[in-house]
Amino acid sequence: MTVLVTHPGRQHSHQAALALQRGGQLAIYWAGAPCLEEQGRYLPAALWRRLIQYAPVPLDPRRVRWAPWVPGMRRLGDRLLPAGINREVDFAACRLFDHRVARGLSSVVDDPPLTAVLACEISARATFRAARRRGLATLLDAPSIHWAAQDRLHGTLDPPGLHRRIVAVKEEEIDLADYVLTVSELARQTYLEAGVPAAKVHAVPLGADLSLFRPGAAEPHREGFVFLFAGASIHRKGFDLLLEAFAAVAAEVPTARLRLVGPAGDAFHLLAGCSALPIDVTGPTDQKGLAAAFHAADCLVLPSRNDSYAMVVPEALAAGLPVIVSEMVGAKDLVREGENGWIVPALDAAPLAARMLACARDPQGVRGLRDACRRSAEAATWEGYAVRFLALLDRLGVLGAAESV
Repeated sequence: MTVLVTHPGRQHSHQAALALQRGGQLAIYWAGAPCLEEQGRYLPAALWRRLIQYAPVPLDPRRVRWAPWVPGMRRLGDRLLPAGINREVDFAACRLFDHRVARGLSSVVDDPPLTAVLACEISARATFRAARRRGLATLLDAPSIHWAAQDRLHGTLDPPGLHRRIVAVKEEEIDLADYVLTVSELARQTYLEAGVPAAKVHAVPLGADLSLFRPGAAEPHREGFVFLFAGASIHRKGFDLLLEAFAAVAAEVPTARLRLVGPAGDAFHLLAGCSALPIDVTGPTDQKGLAAAFHAADCLVLPSRNDSYAMVVPEALAAGLPVIVSEMVGAKDLVREGENGWIVPALDAAPLAARMLACARDPQGVRGLRDACRRSAEAATWEGYAVRFLALLDRLGVLGAAESV
């Protein structure tokens, strides 16, 4: 029994494919982002470095299919078109990928038998329709919280007409899915609140690369206190709340600093009003650069209005970095109050500022949590994710007995 895994980009889909391959139950991994080193032969070196933002994946090349035109469409839209139009292009790329996979289902050899498809939201509707005609189980990869919760928490930047089409696709995908797989219990609850039956929705928390994200050399006498924000400077991640809170902290503890790592987003313009604050902007980085940023900081801050999981949290903990997260961050389940970090209310800069101020006034106490941080991340490995993922599929009757991973 095997599973087809599809994704128009990559996210954590390759980890699902790896888990299935280790269990001998991967049919095909069909993605937009490249995952094999050998795929670089077809592109100029400079373009390849921009496209493959993550390390190559040790998947069997015979079981990998690549749709490079999907990220190509999305990147061209981002670079060349106004915001509203590039979102239309992004949606079109996901929908075209979905239809391409649906047509390709007929070419997937049933040896061993194909029993299920796992497809990501917005690119699953046509695939699920085709899968159901073949009598296959349909698993929806839901990396975000339910769309209704997103709308309630922070709205959307999509044009109204596009938003209605996206919602229509998501709703039909949920209806067509036998099971919805979320990345956290927080995300699962938003589906239950939207009326999706509890037996249909299952949380499979993600993991982190503990070999890459490890504690660096201790610097017990480092001057000042460095807060780190790692991610896009967007409203959804509470970037505006972070700046407001840090302004209050800097007024009390002038030696505190805020370092920003990640791409500019829809709230980046707010930095123009913070020129007097000690804020360092380093821009996007790769995974090795992120690990180095963890080592140079004292505390990660992520006051999101909505983060279905937030990979940066287990990665920071694995690097020995305490975290301050909002209650709307899915990875908050890893946080033990006062032991490896703190959870603050969402949508409110005041409690965030109070917690940040307490940390800035006690740098040695915060730095003393590094060992507990690392220990808390040991349950959030990709190996653990593979075990949880295969066990769930087996329990749901999607697989036969999985081999040891």
